[in-house]
Amino acid sequence: MTRLRKAVAVVTAVAAALLLAPMNAHAAEYGCTGTLIDTYKVMSRVPNHLSTIRLYYNSSTGYNCAANVKTAYYSQFKHQASISMYNQDFREDDNNRPGYNNDFDSGKFQYYAGPVKVYAKGKCVTIRAITYYYDEVAIKDAVGVHCG
Repeated sequence: MTRLRKAVAVVTAVAAALLLAPMNAHAAEYGCTGTLIDTYKVMSRVPNHLSTIRLYYNSSTGYNCAANVKTAYYSQFKHQASISMYNQDFREDDNNRPGYNNDFDSGKFQYYAGPVKVYAKGKCVTIRAITYYYDEVAIKDAVGVHCG
C-alpha cells in the first residue's frame, strides 16, 4: 500500500469515527458544561440580531451556565457585551457571592461574553444580555425561566 493510500485510509477512518460517535451531552461550550436547554435572540430596535444567549444546565452539579454569543457578522469586531444571571434567591444584600446566587461578565469581546454560572437546582433564573455595535444596542431579558 502506498503512503498516499495509507494516509487516505487513516483520514477516512477518523472521519467515519467522528461521524458515528455520539455527541457528549456534557461537552464544554463557551466555558459551560451540561446540556443546552435554551437560546434567546438578543435583538436591537432596528431590528438586528446581534447575539444569542445560550443557556445550559448541568444536572450533576445543579448549575445553570450562560454565554452571550455574538452572531457571525458582529463577531468580526470587538465591542462591549455583557451577560448577567441570578437565581430566585439572589438579594442585593446577600454578600454578592458571584457564582452561587448571581454572576456577571462584561467587557469588549469579539466573540462572546461569559460564561456566567449560578446554582439553580429547584430554582428559577433570570438572565440579561446586552450587546453593542457602535451606537446600536441590543438587550434581552429572560425573566424567571427554567424553574426546576
